[in-house]
Amino acid sequence: MPSSTPSFGEVEYWNTRFTKEEQFDWLADFAVLEPWLKKAITEKSGHDERPQVLHIGCGSSALSTQLRDLVDSPQQIHNVDYSSVVIERNRQRESEMLRTMASEIEPCRWSTLDLLSASQILDVENFGDEYDVIIDKSTSDAISCAEDVAVDLPYCINTTNTNRSPAQKQEMIYPLHILAIHLAYLARPNCLWIVLSYSSSRFSSWEDATPPGSPKLDQIWEMHRHEKIEQPPDPEDNVHRPPTMHHLYILKRTDVVLNRVI
Repeated sequence: MPSSTPSFGEVEYWNTRFTKEEQFDWLADFAVLEPWLKKAITEKSGHDERPQVLHIGCGSSALSTQLRDLVDSPQQIHNVDYSSVVIERNRQRESEMLRTMASEIEPCRWSTLDLLSASQILDVENFGDEYDVIIDKSTSDAISCAEDVAVDLPYCINTTNTNRSPAQKQEMIYPLHILAIHLAYLARPNCLWIVLSYSSSRFSSWEDATPPGSPKLDQIWEMHRHEKIEQPPDPEDNVHRPPTMHHLYILKRTDVVLNRVI
C-alpha cells in the first residue's frame, strides 16, 4: 500500500502542492502570533540598525505579507522556502500589489532555500546575511517529518574540502537537528528563533539526541520560553469543540561560534 504520509522532505511534493494551492496558513492565525512577533522585533530594534527577520518555510501563508506591518522597511524581511514555485509566485504577487499603490514601497526579499543544504546555507552566510529574529510557523514540524540526513562527522559547514578525512564517519542525523545547526550559522548572538508547533515536545531531549561530532544543540540554542497557545474558535462554527492548543517556542542563539571548515 502507498504511504499516507506526505513526502515533506521532497521538493517535488511542495512544488506540486503550491501549483494548486493559492493560500494556506498552518496552525494559528496571525492575531495569535502578532503580539509575540511584535515584541521580539521591537526588542531587537536598535537606534542605528533595523532588525533583520528571516521567515523560513513561508509557503503560501499570508504571514509573509502581514509581517510588513511589524517592521520599518519590508527589506528587513527575508522570506525563504524550499519551493521555487511558491517563491516566484509570492514575488510576482507582491510586485503586482506594489504597482497598485501610489507611494514608493520597497518589496520584501524572497529566496528559494533548502534549509538542510550546507552549501546553500553557506551561500546565504557568504552573502553577509545575519538575522536577529527567525520566524518558523510549523516549518520545524514539516522538516521533522522528513528523512534523516546523511552527514560527515565531525559536522560543520564546509564546501571547500570534499575529501573525507580518516577521522570522519558518516551518520544519519534527525533533520530538525540539522536545521538548528544551519540556522545557528545565520543567527546573530541573542537572535530569537520563534517557533509555532503542534507538538508539545518538538525540542525535547536535545542533549541525549546529539551524536558525537555534531554541535551540541543546547549549547548553540537556549530554550528561552515555551507557551501553550489556544487557537480562537471559529465564530461561524456552532459545534462545541475542545480548544485547539498549539505550542510557541522561543529559542535564543548563544554566542558559541561554529566552525565553517574542518
